[in-house]
Amino acid sequence: MKTFTLDSLIDVQTLPPTGALHGHLQASTAECADLAERFGFLELRSLRADVRIFEVAKGSWDVRGKLVAEVVQSCSMTGEPVAESVDFDLEERYVQAVGSDDEIVVDLDEAEPLDGGRIDLGEMVAQSLAIAVTPWPRSEDAPASFQAGEDDRPHPFAGLASLKSSDT
Repeated sequence: MKTFTLDSLIDVQTLPPTGALHGHLQASTAECADLAERFGFLELRSLRADVRIFEVAKGSWDVRGKLVAEVVQSCSMTGEPVAESVDFDLEERYVQAVGSDDEIVVDLDEAEPLDGGRIDLGEMVAQSLAIAVTPWPRSEDAPASFQAGEDDRPHPFAGLASLKSSDT
């Protein structure tokens, strides 16, 4: 099993023609701090991913695996720290750029273009983490609903009722 970092760029030309490249990515403390700042987390305690990279068709590669992380975010209602364990399945398809004379049908909503023939494994894991975390975390102490304050002002159209003629 190969060890990767968040800076790892995988050249698809070096991948085995059959079978898969298995690897493990473990973010360092400094990388976790950088990602926490990038995504607005209070803390990213750990981030690791186990991946398989394999060619599925000529010019097309899949990255599959599991991302595991420990994240601390602010409660969206109270601001209190909220810890979350992330366990996310990784599935990403990359496609080689083709010449204008080549005809190929690829659903780009489901595939990422290769950057210079390389897969940016660290960026894929980072973006997957951003997708996997709870977007609006809530602490256990957060109220069931939140009201910013009572609004005692009358409704702007409340005065129209008195203008309405009773003859109508």
